[in-house]
Amino acid sequence: MRIVVCGDTHGRINMMKAELGKMEGVDLLLHTGDFYKDGLELARFSGVHARVVVGNCDIGMSEPAEDLFEIEGYRFLLTHGHLYRVKNHLISLKLRAKETGADVVVFGHTHEPGWEKIEGIWFLNPGSASLPRLHQYGTYALVEIDQDRITTRLVKIR
Repeated sequence: MRIVVCGDTHGRINMMKAELGKMEGVDLLLHTGDFYKDGLELARFSGVHARVVVGNCDIGMSEPAEDLFEIEGYRFLLTHGHLYRVKNHLISLKLRAKETGADVVVFGHTHEPGWEKIEGIWFLNPGSASLPRLHQYGTYALVEIDQDRITTRLVKIR
């Protein structure tokens, strides 16, 4: 299973379209919100099924702010992160992950990429493909699940 994870695109998806256009064998696209419609457009463009949540900039949208689902035995929690104050800390998000039984939490909002394990739970932030903070380059993530192993690679867009 090969998953592309992106978010915080804010209406600027040309770089992600270019990246997706170079890829083969993608099974799923996860979009962490800001802008919800970008996730849908990237899925349409690539022909890949997507799971998308709303972020703080998706004003007036009634779509879900989080999504809990299972892939290959791993329970994923997908959220933008603003409701859990992720710009300040991961404590609230970690508590929500424990409450839902998540193995992997995918979130955005900070525009800063990261992949770390905290108390047995993986936390993945793909950063922003179009509006990076603290970096000169955009980022997204590639997640691969092979049998009982999950690997993630943060990709710099140059």
